[in-house]
Amino acid sequence: MFGSLKQYVFSGVSRHYKDETNRRIMVVNLFAAVGMSITFLLGSRAFIDGEYSLSTTLYTASVVFAISQRLQVRFASARARTWSITLLIICLMVLTLLLLITGGKDNTGPLWIYLVPPVTMFFAGFVRGLIALIAYTLVSAIVLFGFNDASFVANYTYAFKTRLLYSFLTVSFLSAFYEYSRQKSYDTALYLSEQFERQAKHDHLTQLLNRRGAQQCLEREYARMLRSKRKFSVAIADIDRFKSINDTLGHEQGDEVLRQISKVFSSRLRGQDILARWGGEEFMFIFTDTDEAGAVNALENIRDILNNAPLNINGSEIHVTSSFGVSEVNPDIDISCAVRRADQALYYAKDNGRDCVCGFSSLSSPSFSEN
Repeated sequence: MFGSLKQYVFSGVSRHYKDETNRRIMVVNLFAAVGMSITFLLGSRAFIDGEYSLSTTLYTASVVFAISQRLQVRFASARARTWSITLLIICLMVLTLLLLITGGKDNTGPLWIYLVPPVTMFFAGFVRGLIALIAYTLVSAIVLFGFNDASFVANYTYAFKTRLLYSFLTVSFLSAFYEYSRQKSYDTALYLSEQFERQAKHDHLTQLLNRRGAQQCLEREYARMLRSKRKFSVAIADIDRFKSINDTLGHEQGDEVLRQISKVFSSRLRGQDILARWGGEEFMFIFTDTDEAGAVNALENIRDILNNAPLNINGSEIHVTSSFGVSEVNPDIDISCAVRRADQALYYAKDNGRDCVCGFSSLSSPSFSEN
């Protein structure tokens, strides 16, 4: 029994949804189950007592609660969840208004209206919930005070009606305030989580992806390549003689060199290409849907721009060059192999004069063959 209950509560929940979405799905499941059970039991009681109009209303509400729950589970989409919540709130509001009008059992029907504010605010959110509650309050006030002598409205004393409305407004205010505070707290926590996630994946100096972020991009591109069979290329760039730049200009100016070079590299990439700081003075390029020859051509353009655009460091122009190693990634060459090949091609470029682009497939020296 416990297993069945757990399966019901978690029905419709997915690990692909946000925590807030899954929480709403579970609460809808629970509220629909409780609402369905209570209205069915009360409807059965009313039917036994011969109150057929009331029992029909409660049975109908029980069916609507069940439909609202099945709607979000059956179709499993954002629109279905919206319709499910809307149907649930409308059902609750209509049911409580009918109980307010008819009086329910021994004029206790109005007591159920206190369910409306917290449920509406939780499911609809602050803004839409507030609008719905204002509309509901106006309709309730019209029912209570606009039909004093009408035979179809239960007879309540003036004191009871005013206190019912005042207490309902109080509960609505507290529910709205709580939902507003909860929503603000959730948005703040989500923002901080996104900021921490960004900091974990980005380099604070250049604002590029760091090694961890680049690794995740490599894995994503590799999975996409396996599906589409469209190869891509990786390249590792190393700033030539960067140690001497640090020794001559100082580490602060060396950091400025890295920042400016990262901007030069980024400026010549396509929107779908990825640049990351691989570590120290090394950068990684990920060229999507590009073979090794295409990546080499793109990097030659970047190398030419870097050569012809001296960096302005503290008012002084300095010329900085870079070496590049490139490797293709395809179904026969996985990520680790491609990165290792790009690294080998980079060392070959640095050992052969620097300031050049070297593709792994162009290596002819046996000393650089893979072990």
